[in-house]
Amino acid sequence: MLTVLVVIGIVTAVIVPGAGRSADRVAVEQQATRIVVAYRQAWMVARSQQRLAILRVAPDSIAIRMVRTSGDPDTVLVSIQPGPSAAGVLLQSPPHTAVFGPDGIGLGAANATHLLAKGSVTRRIVVSRLGRVRE
Repeated sequence: MLTVLVVIGIVTAVIVPGAGRSADRVAVEQQATRIVVAYRQAWMVARSQQRLAILRVAPDSIAIRMVRTSGDPDTVLVSIQPGPSAAGVLLQSPPHTAVFGPDGIGLGAANATHLLAKGSVTRRIVVSRLGRVRE
């Protein structure tokens, strides 16, 4: 009986940490996919509505807004969803705002890098100033 308990304890010690890492990997990949989809959705909103689309990626939320008309300071909320922190995933990079013009081209001068982490699993997403995503 003692031998069986020792074997079960050894198997559990080997399997449980691996299962935790797998769960962390799934959570990080899911949040990375959500960010990539948000960039693509913002691009589509800009193209389909022929207006400026503003994407804000922050730890607590991912939001897409659209400028109503040229010169109008107000925006219309198109989409908002919980950020990576809601799934226990840390967004290690600072919050980022991307703006897409009516032609779908991103406005701004620099690339954005989003670094996601949970446990020992990390994932980097790089978005060019033109809105191209490199995973």
